[in-house]
Amino acid sequence: MTAPHFVFSGRSPAPMRALLLMVVMALAGCGEAVLSIDYPGGPSTSLPDIGTPSTPDVDVDDAPPEADPSLPDPGEDPGFGSTEDEPDDPDEPNLPDTPIDAGQPDATEPPVPLCSDECGFVGEQRCVGDGLATCAMDTAKGCLVLGAPQACGNAKICDSAKQACVEACGDNCETFSVMLLPDTQYYTQETSNDSNNYNKQLQWIVNNKTKENIRFTIHLGDITNNNTIEQWEVANKAHKLLDNANVPYSMVTGNHDYIGTTPSRSNTHFGTYFGKERFAGKSWYGGSNSTVNNYTFFEVGHMKFMVLSLEYAPRKESVCWADELIRKHPDRHVIIATHCYLTHDAKYGGSCPSLPYATNGSRGTDLWNELVARHSNVFMVVCGHVGDSEYRKRTGNLGNSVHEMLVDYQFEKRCAASSASACKQYCRGNPGSGNGWMRQLIFNPRTNTVTAKTFTVQDGNTSVFPGGKPAFYCSEQNTEDRNWYPSDPSNAAHQYSFTFDMNSKPTYKYDSKGHLGFNARGINATGSGQQYGPAVAVAPDGHFIAVWEDDSSSADGAGKYDIFARGFHAGGCASGIKEFTVNVETAGDQRHPDIAMDAAGNFVVVWEDDKDGNGIYEIYMRGFHADGSQRFGRKRVNSVSSGQQYNPKIAMAPDGRFSVAWEDYSNDSTMPQIFVRGFHSDGSQRFADRNVMDTAEGSRRKPDIFLDDNANIVVTWEDDTDANGSYQIHAKGLTTNGSDRFTRKTVNSVADGQQFHPVIQGALNGDFVILWEDDKDKDGKYSIRGRAFSANGASRGADFAVSSTSGNHTQPAICVNGDGSWTATWTNDAAATGEATDVYYRYYNANGTPSDATRANYIEGGLQSRSAIGCTSSGERVILWQDDMDGNGYYEIFGRGFVKQ
Repeated sequence: MTAPHFVFSGRSPAPMRALLLMVVMALAGCGEAVLSIDYPGGPSTSLPDIGTPSTPDVDVDDAPPEADPSLPDPGEDPGFGSTEDEPDDPDEPNLPDTPIDAGQPDATEPPVPLCSDECGFVGEQRCVGDGLATCAMDTAKGCLVLGAPQACGNAKICDSAKQACVEACGDNCETFSVMLLPDTQYYTQETSNDSNNYNKQLQWIVNNKTKENIRFTIHLGDITNNNTIEQWEVANKAHKLLDNANVPYSMVTGNHDYIGTTPSRSNTHFGTYFGKERFAGKSWYGGSNSTVNNYTFFEVGHMKFMVLSLEYAPRKESVCWADELIRKHPDRHVIIATHCYLTHDAKYGGSCPSLPYATNGSRGTDLWNELVARHSNVFMVVCGHVGDSEYRKRTGNLGNSVHEMLVDYQFEKRCAASSASACKQYCRGNPGSGNGWMRQLIFNPRTNTVTAKTFTVQDGNTSVFPGGKPAFYCSEQNTEDRNWYPSDPSNAAHQYSFTFDMNSKPTYKYDSKGHLGFNARGINATGSGQQYGPAVAVAPDGHFIAVWEDDSSSADGAGKYDIFARGFHAGGCASGIKEFTVNVETAGDQRHPDIAMDAAGNFVVVWEDDKDGNGIYEIYMRGFHADGSQRFGRKRVNSVSSGQQYNPKIAMAPDGRFSVAWEDYSNDSTMPQIFVRGFHSDGSQRFADRNVMDTAEGSRRKPDIFLDDNANIVVTWEDDTDANGSYQIHAKGLTTNGSDRFTRKTVNSVADGQQFHPVIQGALNGDFVILWEDDKDKDGKYSIRGRAFSANGASRGADFAVSSTSGNHTQPAICVNGDGSWTATWTNDAAATGEATDVYYRYYNANGTPSDATRANYIEGGLQSRSAIGCTSSGERVILWQDDMDGNGYYEIFGRGFVKQ
């Protein structure tokens, strides 16, 4: 019998070589088999005849007793064996002595594979991308390869751990629920017992926790009706049902939770009953901010959620906190709960905040623009406040769907009539109205849908519904014009579904389109004392620095003011430049600050200073880098220290060169003049202080100053050169080194009456606009007028009216954008009584066409005045003002941001 001859090629795939070796061993007793191994680059080497009886039995791993020392070490790569000629085995057929060419295998060897195995065995399946691929032999290449992946199909994904197509929901495909608890304010006016709707609702949640797979409960605000201890105790006892059953929940304030003798943010008892102390140790409780804002978590398998509960009419600080919080949790699907957001017809509510809750805060549209729309992982906003049931879907800045939902049935009144047709006037009755209605959101991971189910815990109660059959009375059945939603609980207004991909992990993105726009916010961080006279500088990227005079510090005595400053990001969130005192010496009195900024964000603040309290003021300045660190220390601006120096104004070129103008009573003169001095960016002198005019005639007061791109100067002031007591508005141009550029101009074209308080701003090319207070008929009531000029001082047209001519309009301010458009602001006293003033603004495009005059302060009422405005070159604006909205005699600084007109 001829012995079989097996040849292993050093280039054969390892699995194939192992298989052939097993075959050889199996045939060991069948004749004289010869096993030879070909090594690339060397001749074949024969092993002993494994069928010869004289061959001793050895383990495969043992070396043969007569091992040829010329053979390669078993641990070495066979491809690096000996290359010396060796005698042919007499039992081997004659083979060529030449080495085998790696690209042209010998016909006696197996085909050389052209690839590596991609998988382990035929029929094996692996996840490739989103599909499943099957392993097969590629006969042409001689190796195992994965075929084209096949999609897993609808609602399925390929699980790499199981290497199989599975449902996208994995091991958590069963439905789960989130409960919405609408306004409970009227329930808290009742006795806390088992029949109280508040208790019945939460007991239903406890009883159905397992059956309905309830994972979370969200309160929608107005926990109480009158913010009394008794009402908070009712709420407290009701929620202990959830505490004891370990049902996670979130709470949020409504406007009724602040009611008191004088409604305010600080009046609420929310923190006492539902502050962070209540939730200490709860794994699902994330934390709180300002007591009334909080965040909580719940998870269903791989589906992670965050519920963000924001106070009634969230203040800007709260919105900024929420914005940062969402950014820190990019892997969470986010639900935002706030009390006042939507109103009837699914429009944004304009009644938050509303009187008598006199406080600035976000309306629905503000919250959408400044928070909700910016985050790709926010998918739902829920609210109460307005008696209605509304739903709409919006698209965020990043293309994500946001489902907005209003749920509030608090005005449903009990109707024990014999038939539903008799319930004609059973809307808006209390106490105790609400009829136990609540909302269940049923999440279905298999279908990626959410179903809103509305039901009542009073189902079957004949004292609430005729025949015990639930119905809504604030509907078409009502004869008092309170038709807010259909009476049928099965109507689509109360029961509906929408799609939501809860199985996919959020792909987080952030986009703050319209980044500088923001609703009115508090600027000063310290709320005590008085804050007056703001000024603002806005950087090209939209961040801004505010300065004002502030007497909150007790270091220099009551009524003594310091200059405070604070920085903000574009969009109104506080930056790393925290509130600080600009003047180094806090003794004495510091008033009337102004600020200017260069293109890099570096800024300089000027003010009038009576540091020794002797009643004599001088002008001081201090320079800062863009990050708020000191660039140069406090320096006196006026070189002559005698007399009085008041009302400093500063302007800066993009490269940092700046000039300061002020009202100067040098040598104790009773007739003030306008002085100006120029500086380099480091605070060193560019030119010495000089009187803007060559002669000191009459009285010149209240200057303002503008610098163009090349640091050329225009100064304007109110002027009574002839000392007759009648003032007009004058202006003059200077070069960057302080020499005359164009002669004095009379700005107002009508000389009658009085013209006061000029302000100036211009474009980088030097064109400028001046506004002023004008009382041409001398009746003591002013309007705001303006006039535009070219860089050389030539008029670009007659003066024009900015404000209405009725009422009293004072204290103008102006900023000019890069394209030549500009915005005017002023104090508006429509009744001319001084009892209620507002800040108004008006936008003008580059050719002077105006928009309508619009109120800048959101809260109407009280006193708002002394506005300041700053712009970016692209047209975004920030307006500041001093505000006493509640009429208590104390002012704070507020601000508001506007996107390009």
